[in-house]
Amino acid sequence: MTVQLLGEYRPGYGLPRESYLSEAVYAEEQARIFRSNWFFAGHSIELAGAGAYLTLDVGNVPVVIVRDSGGVLRGYLNICRHRGSIICTSEQGRAARLTCPYHSWTYALDGALIAAPMMGAGFDKAAHGLKPVQVAEFDGLVFVNLAEDPAPIDALRDHLSPILSPQGMDRAKIAVMRDYTLDLNWKLVVENNRECYHCKANHPEYVSVQYDTENDNPALQAEIAERLADCSVRWEKAGLDTSRVNTSSDSTADWFRANRTPVRRDMVTESPDGQAVCAVLMGGFNDPDMGTARANTNINFWCHANADYAHNVRITPVSPTRTIVRGYWLVDEKAEEGRDYDADQVAAFHHQVMMEDWEICRRQWRGVTAPGFEPGPYSPLKEQNVDRYIRWYAGQMRSTV
Repeated sequence: MTVQLLGEYRPGYGLPRESYLSEAVYAEEQARIFRSNWFFAGHSIELAGAGAYLTLDVGNVPVVIVRDSGGVLRGYLNICRHRGSIICTSEQGRAARLTCPYHSWTYALDGALIAAPMMGAGFDKAAHGLKPVQVAEFDGLVFVNLAEDPAPIDALRDHLSPILSPQGMDRAKIAVMRDYTLDLNWKLVVENNRECYHCKANHPEYVSVQYDTENDNPALQAEIAERLADCSVRWEKAGLDTSRVNTSSDSTADWFRANRTPVRRDMVTESPDGQAVCAVLMGGFNDPDMGTARANTNINFWCHANADYAHNVRITPVSPTRTIVRGYWLVDEKAEEGRDYDADQVAAFHHQVMMEDWEICRRQWRGVTAPGFEPGPYSPLKEQNVDRYIRWYAGQMRSTV
């Protein structure tokens, strides 16, 4: 099925209908994309202190990530080595050891099996430790990789860190966390995120704060150039990496990208009126007008980090026709709700954008799943990142696992 569908795919065009509906394609995606690449799991601040753990599904495989007594982050299949029960049943928690609720097999935080009642004198506990998976963290972000021999995370870290490190997400707290359950295929969410061709018609608040990219308006182009020049000078003096300061959504990276972009003149952040929504700035910034540090991966992550708050997104496919999108809104760890920020105001801008995006995706879902749907061509001026993403996707689906 996958080979046949890829044969129907034409570079520069969208994917065929069955790629969004097929159970066989979905199963291949879990193996070739989600279990073979670095999957965004959450934040270091969700795993603060020995014994703190986080559970999630990665490629439909249950995983637990835990901070051990030495502060090292470890990942395991959240599956008991006895009869396959899920071990940690809560999404988050803290435990001195991990005990299976079925027969009380107990594991140390380093994954070693330390108790297995009634298994007899000859039972080898050392041979039945938890199965490890690779985890990595940088700049307050946590990623997990289920591949047997995963590619190093260095390329991702080295590209994102110069842009994201100044934002202080490793010294933050989660002000708001919301899950959005969408009855549609996960790829539509990613495809929509990879372009702003739709922004002017669908996101009036967004384009009132962020510049419309790849425009053909000479006056707006001049304003953008002036704003970019001004911000680049100020940001360089503040010690920021200005080698990727732009307003374009264009990207030449393989499966990730990061840049810093200014908001419009007289505005300082992504909020309904462009003004700061948290009085305590992140990352030790003194100036709220530090633009938006933006990053994404082709797997399941995107980030918009401003000086006053950061907004991160994790995408988790559940089935070919269901996707869970989790939105996180972070503020500085010293900020106090009610004094320095209002949680609803922090979330307002991107929550509105997401609700508009979900309506877009639902309309598209009705169309691409209907008999008679035929993929059309991408705009070479406004949808080049979608085209690159789909080309990358096709390459992943052709790869060996």
